[in-house]
Amino acid sequence: MNDDTANRLTLVFPPLPYFPLGRDHTALIIVDMQKLDAHPNYGIGAKARAAGIADVFAYYWQAVESAVTNQRSLLDAAHAAAIPVIYTRIATQTHTAKDVGRQHRYVDMAVPKDAVDAEILEAIAPGPDDIVISKTSSSPFNSTGIHHTLYSLGVDTLLVCGVVTNGCVEGTVRDASDLGYNVIMVPDACAAVTPELHQAAITNLDNAFCNCRDTEIVVRELAAL
Repeated sequence: MNDDTANRLTLVFPPLPYFPLGRDHTALIIVDMQKLDAHPNYGIGAKARAAGIADVFAYYWQAVESAVTNQRSLLDAAHAAAIPVIYTRIATQTHTAKDVGRQHRYVDMAVPKDAVDAEILEAIAPGPDDIVISKTSSSPFNSTGIHHTLYSLGVDTLLVCGVVTNGCVEGTVRDASDLGYNVIMVPDACAAVTPELHQAAITNLDNAFCNCRDTEIVVRELAAL
């Protein structure tokens, strides 16, 4: 075990069980893959360029590109297995963004309803029966009806991917786990601004709040349903 990436608490507590996927009880959650934070020409990318610090995000955009490739594989497998797909995005319910969450207001991350920054990336655009949920908090469980939606779908197991790993993805995983969902995070379909932050989230979550599985494994398991 590499002590630099080990959560020592998992050494004294029993491991989580291996959560099985099922056609009738699993959903894929894609977190915040929108132009605000997942496209270099908009949102944080545009702000970084305007501030003359675009190079700071060079690693991140490469990580996002890799994550999108794996998310596309997960999407195709989820659709083929007929499991629900839910996208979350940072966006308000109003065109004036007057309902923005306080924390997002503090950091100037108000995304009005139907704004370009709210658009999901075209490469992983939602299908006709996929669900898109707008949120004004890091975790959708704090500002949306996603918990009720999942209950209505009969879902108790979540596949989670998206951006950023140590932010909205981690918050989603933690809240879902606390609410009793069996959570599988797919790290190679996630991205963070630095590799250290990405790994820190994995260390915090793996075998404490979720199983972590690579895209290839998840796709194979979905294909077997």
